[in-house]
This record gives sequence, C-alpha cells and structure tokens, in this order.
Amino acid sequence: MPTKLNKEALVDPLYYPTQSLIVSGELKNDIKAVQHHFRIGYSRASRILEHVKYNHSFIEQGCINVIF
Repeated sequence: MPTKLNKEALVDPLYYPTQSLIVSGELKNDIKAVQHHFRIGYSRASRILEHVKYNHSFIEQGCINVIF
C-alpha cells in the first residue's frame, strides 16, 4: 500500500524499509524495482535510492559505524 510523503519530514518513510531490503539482497538496487515493490512514482523511488546509495557509500568507506 502506498504511503503519503510528508513534505516536512527529513527522511522519507520508505527510506529505511528500502535500505533494509537492498542491503539484505531482497530488493534490487534499481528504481523500477523500488517503484513496483512500494507502488510509488518514479521521482520518489529515484530520490529514495539516491539517498540509500549516498548513505551506503559512506558506510562502505568506513565513515559511519552502523550495525545492521
């Protein structure tokens, strides 16, 4: 079921679920896959993936210590 985007929120409500699914390998790191899984539009899926990729690159570089 689609969720409404809170324009005042700093983080999209689907960011953490998307990140979890991508890191666990259950969801491809692809805009179309995110669109279909969460039933959202291209722009929102793209924005979420950009944030996931940006934050994940920091994790891979060791800039942030995160426990999954």
